[in-house]
Amino acid sequence: MAKLSLIVLLALLFVGCSSQRDVIVVSGTTLNAEQIAQGQQLYAQYCASCHGVNGEGQFPNAPTERDATGRFGAPPHNGNGHTWHHGDAMLVEYVRNGGMSLTDPTNWYPMPAFGEQITDEQIMLTLAYIKTFWNDEQLTRQMQVTAAEGERESNPLQINPGG
Repeated sequence: MAKLSLIVLLALLFVGCSSQRDVIVVSGTTLNAEQIAQGQQLYAQYCASCHGVNGEGQFPNAPTERDATGRFGAPPHNGNGHTWHHGDAMLVEYVRNGGMSLTDPTNWYPMPAFGEQITDEQIMLTLAYIKTFWNDEQLTRQMQVTAAEGERESNPLQINPGG
């Protein structure tokens, strides 16, 4: 638990020192403004056509409503969406291997796998850019989820090693 608290504290320091988001932490790696700009280019190339130029989602006026086909569109990545509710490892995996929607095309448009098109580093750069859409509270919450996700990986049964 002390390790988790330390990770969250360090991540908050990075965020707190950067009101303009010159640095973003993804999977424990601090990415600078130049790298975030690279992520913006990757987002424009691979993500914006479905998730919107500003992360507003496929149907920004009704993101939680079905379209004429009965399916939900690509969700927003900005603060109105749910992306910030997930940890970094899950987000990287989702981009790399495609979304669960691939198994339910009746209700969701498919999220393609990008692991063959872009590298894990490029995925991290893209996620860094997506994180610029979030406010400080959302960033903090997402960092906590990421830290907890790391704790689960190192302790998958949630057993307290000291107790």
